Amino acid sequence: MILDTVDLKNERDTVLKWLGIKRPLPNRSNSAFVYIKLIREGLQSKSVDSFIEHSSLTKKQVSRMIHLSERTLQRNSPDKLIDITTSERLIELTRLFHKGISVFNSKEKFVTWLNRPNKSLDNQLPIELIETNLGIDLVLDELLKIEHGVFS
Repeated sequence: MILDTVDLKNERDTVLKWLGIKRPLPNRSNSAFVYIKLIREGLQSKSVDSFIEHSSLTKKQVSRMIHLSERTLQRNSPDKLIDITTSERLIELTRLFHKGISVFNSKEKFVTWLNRPNKSLDNQLPIELIETNLGIDLVLDELLKIEHGVFS
């Protein structure tokens, strides 16, 4: 089932659902520690497919964002563990999507926003910026401005 706005209770629930994580996790108040545990253990390759399904992005787009070739994604068995860097990128991208959907109250509106040049982001497409960690930070900062009614 694809996650819609009604299902967005909190960020951790979104991360677990979007990445298809079903194993029990500690119920800590600070989700960062849960994410670190997941990153250190490594996510399974099927988490990439789950993210693609929920985000509505293409395999090509996601492969660029997580720095793995499409061919590698196709060859990996669903249960194969992915490396720490890719696991971290998937979690960060999911967190970004959670925030974007929350700000725009719609996944479709957020994805549309990602694919339009943005003056505040040097007229670049936000979707192209999120291929880097610094780009994710820039896009997140812009989402926070929008959320608080600051349009630059």
